Amino acid sequence: MVDGTASSAPDAHKPAARKTGYSNPAFRAMGLPALRLPSRNWMIFWSSLTLVISGIVYDKHQQKKVREKWCDLVAPLSQGTLRIDRKPRKITVFVAPPPNDYLDTSMFVWRRFVKPVLFAAGVDYEVFTEEKQGLIRFEVAQRVRDLRKELREYDARLKALEQEKRPWNKIKHTVFKVWPSNRGSQVQDDETEMLLAKKFKAEFDFRNVLGPFYQNRDVTAQISSEDALVANPVYAGGVIILGRGAYKEYVTGLCEGILGPLEPPKPAEMAVPDDTEPPVATSGNPEIESKDESKEQTTQPEETDNVLQPFITSDNYSSASFPSELSGVTVREPDTKIPAIFHQPILMLSIPHLVGFLNIPERIYRFYNRRTDAERYCRATASCVLQKIRPFESSDLKLGLEEEDDWPKKWVEQAKQRNSDWVKPLVADERVTKLLSVYDDEQVTK
Repeated sequence: MVDGTASSAPDAHKPAARKTGYSNPAFRAMGLPALRLPSRNWMIFWSSLTLVISGIVYDKHQQKKVREKWCDLVAPLSQGTLRIDRKPRKITVFVAPPPNDYLDTSMFVWRRFVKPVLFAAGVDYEVFTEEKQGLIRFEVAQRVRDLRKELREYDARLKALEQEKRPWNKIKHTVFKVWPSNRGSQVQDDETEMLLAKKFKAEFDFRNVLGPFYQNRDVTAQISSEDALVANPVYAGGVIILGRGAYKEYVTGLCEGILGPLEPPKPAEMAVPDDTEPPVATSGNPEIESKDESKEQTTQPEETDNVLQPFITSDNYSSASFPSELSGVTVREPDTKIPAIFHQPILMLSIPHLVGFLNIPERIYRFYNRRTDAERYCRATASCVLQKIRPFESSDLKLGLEEEDDWPKKWVEQAKQRNSDWVKPLVADERVTKLLSVYDDEQVTK
């Protein structure tokens, strides 16, 4: 009895036998271990990892489907033929970075959602980016000012030619009638020779010279853009703006270029108080000389910043007169005959960009729902390609206003101290907004 109880005591402390799991005889023959379910911790890890990766993959797949859907919609526009003396429609794109962030954030939207649709439609584009506030406003205003200068010079040349032509015809007719001499016959011979030269040039056929290569005669033809051939200027070109800040600068730049002066205003002279005297530099006091040099160095950046100063402020819009050179129904560039940039419709694309540690849940939700942004961007770009246009309304000044809710509050406070245009209310003159139009994505049907 003693031996039996002693032998049964160690058996009670033995651990439970481990389950062998499922084992296929073929696997056992190959030396493979038995198949077992992972532990609880490993199940949690692999389930979480699968959920995270599957959400990303699904969202990427849906983004791709959205891009393909809208690219297929506009693809027939790129399948037409284009003459060798024609340039395709060209769209101007303005991109600005979100506040307190890099330009790559905005360029991601351009490369991923906007550019593929334009490329599929065979539309040309010009991208202008800024890394400093005020560059887009200055660029737009300068383009309008250059156009106004060209129109004034063009009108001046036409008036000068008309004034020169009228007296010369009268004088030449009187001289030839009163004084018929060899000089008159020589002038008539010159005119006859010029007429013969024009006739020869008009009747000249390249096939007589080039032989089998006569089809290359169109290479010398003057190249013109499709935007210059449209009768209605709203169907020429187009403007795509990425970011609420860029949109504010664009509208402000139009008002500045149209209503502002052509030359920059003279900087106000700094008034020096009478009770202060400038320091006198002497050879025995080198500290004063170093201070003067430091002041000169600090004034240099201010001079460079004055280049981007506006020529006119929003307070002076009402008192400014509308330029006569832009009073026509359609204003076109004298050389290319392309309608002015303010006649081309606008497409504003907001770029919501939320930052901050406390906003991480909202940022995660947006990250997994980028397919909705892809649908919005591609649909709006398709409206630009298909030219679904409506007139500009006063409420359009608030386009992309929801983007300002994501701007960092600290950055907004600093921008108000710097008197930045981005944090100011957008103000535009009614005479300028009458010239504008916008693309309407609600008119696009798939």
